[in-house]
Amino acid sequence: MAIIPALDPDIVRELLQNAQLPSADIGHNPRARFYLIEQAGQPVGLAGLECYGHDALLRSLLVQPAYRGRGLAAQLVDHIQQMAAAQGASALYLLTTDAADYFRRIGFRDIAREAAPPAIRQTEQFSQLCPAAASLLWRPVQPVSAGDYSLR
Repeated sequence: MAIIPALDPDIVRELLQNAQLPSADIGHNPRARFYLIEQAGQPVGLAGLECYGHDALLRSLLVQPAYRGRGLAAQLVDHIQQMAAAQGASALYLLTTDAADYFRRIGFRDIAREAAPPAIRQTEQFSQLCPAAASLLWRPVQPVSAGDYSLR
């Protein structure tokens, strides 16, 4: 299964709404880029990225229930990390209400919300869409070797 850019905001919005993830900014956030994993032409996973200089926000990671346990979430996170590195980010942040343990297992660390960089605090995800009780996690972005990824 290949990871491809999600170019249709209606598909992104529908996937997010079905997974009960924030979707209010879909279609009007010019920094948000989404990527899909498809199986037989149907989306089975999605993740988003917003880059703000050296800081990036991983948002909206989801895998359809029938496809969980196959490593697709990890593939999406790796792809987002590579896209963030290709755009010059050195830190990747995320907010979650229910998946902090998963993200800790793949190398993210907890950080106090007050310690978030200003660019991350100003995102709609941080300031409006995610509840104040959401955990904030981060990890360093691994540099991309020349030719590893193109900006897609």
